Amino acid sequence: MTSDPHLNPSGNPHLATNLARWEELALLHPETASYDVAGFRAGRNALKPIEIRELTDVVGRSLLHLMCHFGLDTLSWARMGARVTGVDWSANAIAVARALAADTGIDARFVQSNVYDLPASLGGTFDIVFTSYGVLGWLPDLRQWAEVIATFLAPGGRFYIVEAHPIAWLFDDAPGATELRVAYPYFGDAGPVRTDSDGSYADRSAAVVNRTEYCWSHGLGEIVTALSDAGLHVQFLHEHRELPWQLLPFMTERGDGMWTLPGGQIAVPLAFSLLATR
Repeated sequence: MTSDPHLNPSGNPHLATNLARWEELALLHPETASYDVAGFRAGRNALKPIEIRELTDVVGRSLLHLMCHFGLDTLSWARMGARVTGVDWSANAIAVARALAADTGIDARFVQSNVYDLPASLGGTFDIVFTSYGVLGWLPDLRQWAEVIATFLAPGGRFYIVEAHPIAWLFDDAPGATELRVAYPYFGDAGPVRTDSDGSYADRSAAVVNRTEYCWSHGLGEIVTALSDAGLHVQFLHEHRELPWQLLPFMTERGDGMWTLPGGQIAVPLAFSLLATR
């Protein structure tokens, strides 16, 4: 499979802008209370209730974590018994992940690559390919994303994703928003949506230099079809009423690190999870 140069930051100015922001966030996020690295070092599992409940039987399995940021979830899967490889396009994120693995004595491999170019820098296949929360919006092309997943799945292997629901991304997330109001497109026909943000989702008050980011909208049908066209067989598609971060300013924390819509708001799905096999 040959990667489209427009899917590489060197050939796409939108991706280059995003990468510059993520290089900065990769140094900011390990210092935030939201990621609680100190708690992780003390034994906290960074994985959330949905994926722990749904992605079972990982002991002794090889697991490829795409878009792993600085590796907390990757290393948590290792603590649960998986043999892990984490991948991220940020050099800073991979450096932090490797240092954290060394400091905690967790056996893990980390590879720097964007998703589309990964087959050129990583060989072999895996029992599980995993990705989660806030990943799809950074990808302009889901068909090639799905083909990469299929390339790395061993026969009978499992692909699992848990992610914010495409419906959830539609709503106004401005600081003063108090109710569900559509502000963003569901379909990505018009290209990426530009936003300029202070701080990050992990620390709204942080001073950042790279404020601009571009995100692509992907509907649920596009996601499922891309995986099906790549030869994967969907085993389940679940929709959930919670997310592990406050995507909308009026969401409330329910006590287990997950956020939901407050009473009185119309119920809409906030996350989805999907398991597919090769």
